[in-house]
Amino acid sequence: MKQLQKYLVLALVAVPLVGFTGGAMTNSVIKPNEAVASPALKKGSSAKLYGRLYSQYSNTKSEGSESNTTIFDDEGMGRIGFKGKSAIGSGYAINYKVEWAIDLGDGDSSGLDKEDMGSNDKGHAFTNKQSWLGVLTPYGQFKFGSMESPYKYLAKHDILHDTLAQMRDTRGISQGTMSHSGYWKTAGFYELKAGNFRFAAIRGFSNHDEAAASSNNKKDYGFGAEYKNLGIKGLSLVYAMNHDHSADKENEKYTITYDMKLADKQKIKVWYMHEDVEIDSKMFDSSAGEVDWYGIHYSSGPMKLQYSIANTESDAGSATEGDGTAYNVGMQYKLSKTSRFYAGYSDHDGDANNNTTDFRTYIFGLRHDF
Repeated sequence: MKQLQKYLVLALVAVPLVGFTGGAMTNSVIKPNEAVASPALKKGSSAKLYGRLYSQYSNTKSEGSESNTTIFDDEGMGRIGFKGKSAIGSGYAINYKVEWAIDLGDGDSSGLDKEDMGSNDKGHAFTNKQSWLGVLTPYGQFKFGSMESPYKYLAKHDILHDTLAQMRDTRGISQGTMSHSGYWKTAGFYELKAGNFRFAAIRGFSNHDEAAASSNNKKDYGFGAEYKNLGIKGLSLVYAMNHDHSADKENEKYTITYDMKLADKQKIKVWYMHEDVEIDSKMFDSSAGEVDWYGIHYSSGPMKLQYSIANTESDAGSATEGDGTAYNVGMQYKLSKTSRFYAGYSDHDGDANNNTTDFRTYIFGLRHDF
């Protein structure tokens, strides 16, 4: 398996390099609508207010306890923010994004539960998620501030993402800041898109939380690469890793995805993701383990359906929390271009030989984007 993983990473790097050799990079390789600035950009600036709102019914139950029911967004799922771009000529532009989480339920957008909150923690009407200032160039994009790592946003397939029925909360995929959760604070970022190839790298300069001191040079780093239509139309391959300075190894993931178009505007997407997790104490009590995640989407008109299943195994051996099987089933139905109805069910079945708690969740709700 390790040898196969090495070949997959080499393929991601070698294939696009074939198109780059023999001369400088030009706009025939890098398209203006990708992660570079177009030389045709006119001077001026743009700004846009955007966001998304949720109203959700959820019912969660852990083994041996009573179910918990809520009828609103009580997870800080909502977003509101500003983004824009200002062209400065010669193919360069300044761009930015400032985004906060909001909550339509109890007004606490932090999403903290009682176990996470300390005695001095208070509710937050707004919680910063992304806030960065960047530069678009003909050779890629640079960003500085708070942002997602490539590990988190590449091959993000779960249509229930950010809801209580997502695979991240069902212990189906990793959920730490060094993988599929959170934002890197005080970070530097670079991204390049060239045809079917996409590469991004991130470097953290402090702890990834609001209390981080800028003098704490943490030296975390990560990168990711994606290649679409790899030999076959619709086939894509993703490799991503994040390395925490406190760990001996990095978190790694490999994702293979295949998109198929059927008749009458029907589509099918299937994927497989393997994760080698070195640091994630929320998923494994030993922090380390392996994940195999399989999933399928079926789309027809305004409706999209999902089924995914994952097997997780802790590296610590028997009697460790984190081993088990998780799955979720989801549905989205677009009511308009900006509104949708969604529903989902998720379940985690822990290994009978360890102390992993079984739990299940079902939800349905409305989402509106603006």
